[in-house]
Formats: sequence, structure tokens, C-alpha cells
Amino acid sequence: MARRGENIYKRKDGRWEGRYIKGRQKTGKIHYGYIYGYKYSEVKHQLILKKYEKQTNSSKNLLPYEGQLLDWTSYWLETFVRPKVKSSTYASYKNKMNVHVLSTIGSIKLQKLKQADIDTLLKKMNGRLKASSIRSIFSVLKNCLSKAVSLKLLAENPCIGLELPKTRKKTVQALSITDQAKLVKEVSSSQKFFSIILALQTGLRIGEICGLKWEDIDFENNTLGVNRTVLRVQTEDKAGRKTEIVEVTPKSNNSQRKIPITESLRKKLLELQKISTSEYVISNKHKALEPRTIAYRFQIIRKKIGLEKFSFHSLRHTFATRCLEAGGNIATISSLLGHSSTKMTLDCYTNSFFTEERQLVEKLEFN
Repeated sequence: MARRGENIYKRKDGRWEGRYIKGRQKTGKIHYGYIYGYKYSEVKHQLILKKYEKQTNSSKNLLPYEGQLLDWTSYWLETFVRPKVKSSTYASYKNKMNVHVLSTIGSIKLQKLKQADIDTLLKKMNGRLKASSIRSIFSVLKNCLSKAVSLKLLAENPCIGLELPKTRKKTVQALSITDQAKLVKEVSSSQKFFSIILALQTGLRIGEICGLKWEDIDFENNTLGVNRTVLRVQTEDKAGRKTEIVEVTPKSNNSQRKIPITESLRKKLLELQKISTSEYVISNKHKALEPRTIAYRFQIIRKKIGLEKFSFHSLRHTFATRCLEAGGNIATISSLLGHSSTKMTLDCYTNSFFTEERQLVEKLEFN
């Protein structure tokens, strides 16, 4: 079938066939309409009329709305997002829209927003943000506009059909056994760096460490409960934009979990509890330490012993890698880490299986 022009094809029977989007099925699949004629110009003209007719009908069904994208986003966040999500999620959505979207296209009227405007925004972000960040921002914008479509403020979502930058698979940075021993030796003598030991022996996220309370530790059964996380989020008050510390439940049901602790870690926790004046395990007198402070303390240590390429999150990866090396199965490690699925664990730690893969292949060697 030869093609000439946009969605116009030459059929084997000599006729021209024009195709247009007639609607969508409940599944979201596109339902096409077709026009036939023996002249290309005739089919093209009929296609133009059909597209105009669809646009006109769509416009007639739209509710009148004179607001800008900025106005709609503010309403969407306050009405449909804030009541349903954690404060940290709301703050994240708001920040993504304000900083990366509304600063560029916020002044465009909602009903005048085109796919070309979104495409220009993506290209602008592509020059300064990682692909994963762009996809995250785009997802929030798409959800925002989808709600406008469902309320008949938009005929269709201009985000649909756009190409997003491809993300690169992250490589896990875990400490070697030698580097881990060096780190443990450096921090073991000071309670100030106990958060590092805790991360290495439990795989807790930095926010989970900050939110850990003494009531979460069962010294009789040697378990530790992960029931909350501490985050610094962006907020806004009369004095202007700032950040604040919030305490929320873990990011998912799987993140709220119990972790067995070793006898050596139990003893260290008991020692720390004797001198603690706070309900939090990692604290500064009476208050919980915030993630920024713990990360800064780790930064001091890593520079001192030459481990600058590692972040505090690397300690979590190190815990998982040691579990793999000890023969732990993926389901167990996934549960310890609080991952939403074993697939997520496999995606994160594929490289850590290389030693096992080599040993397996060597068993297949023959002369």
C-alpha cells in the first residue's frame, strides 16, 4: 500500500484511503475511521473536514475555563492531590511543577496548551536534568492534565504521544570487604557515627534511621521495626519559600517491616540506650537527627579514609551485597530491604551476582 501525505494511502484496488482518529475504546486503544476515494485531493479534503468536525465537537463539549495552567495546577494540587497523599509527596509534586513546569509554560491558558508546548519543555529540561528526573516531572504533569480531561476542561491530554528520554540503568556502588572493614574500624570508637554501623548491619535508608525510635526495638526477640521515616521537604509560608523536617510512614507497605539484628548490634544498641536522652535512637540530645546531618557526618569520614566516591546510600547497597555473598536468596534480601518487589531487587543488584555467575560457568568447563 503506497502512501502519499499524512495518513493517506494508495490501495491495490486503485483507490486512496484516508485514516483519522474517530475515538478511543474503554481500554484506551485508538478507534480509526476511514475515507475512500479515487482522487487523492478528494480524500485529503474529506480528511480535513473530519478533523475539523472532531475538533469542533470536542470544543463544544468542553466546559468554559479561562484559567492558565498555573491556576489549574494550583487547584489540582490542593483539591485532588493534597487530601490523598503524604505531605512529602504533595511537596514533591508541587516543587516539580513550580520549578520545572510552571516557570516555563505556566502562563499559557489551559485550553490553549498544545503538545508542541510540552515538547519544548521536555527539550529544555533535557539539557540540564537526568532522564529519570524528566520522566518523574513529566509523570506529574501528565496526571495533572489527565484530571483536566476527565473534568472536560481539555479535549485530550497533550502529553500523550510524546517521546521521553531513555533512562540508563544505575550501577550499584557497594564497598568492598576491605573498604568496609576500614570504615568500621574508623567509626566504631565513636557513638557520633553509630548511624553508619546501623546502615551497614540493617540496610536501613537514611530517613528510616532518622525515624527509628527505641520503642521500635525488641531486645528480647532481637528485632528492629521500621515504622516511620524522616524527610526534609520544601514548603511555603508567609515569610517565603523554605524547607522543613517531616516524619511520615514508610514509602510503601513493604517498607514497613521487621528486621532481625545480630547479637553484636543488640549490645551496641543497649549501650547507646543507657546514655540516650531521646525517644529516637539517633539523636542530638532530645531531637532526632535529620538526614542532612547524618549524610554530612559520613562525608567527613569518607574523605578521611579515601572513600569519596561512595554516598551514605552505598551502605545500604553494601548490606545487600554482603547478604548476597553470604548466600541469601533474592526474596529474603528484598524483604529485608523493604523493596516493593523482587524484580526491583534483581534490577538493583544484578552486577553483584557476577562472582556467582563466574563460578557457575566455570563448572561447565570441559576439555
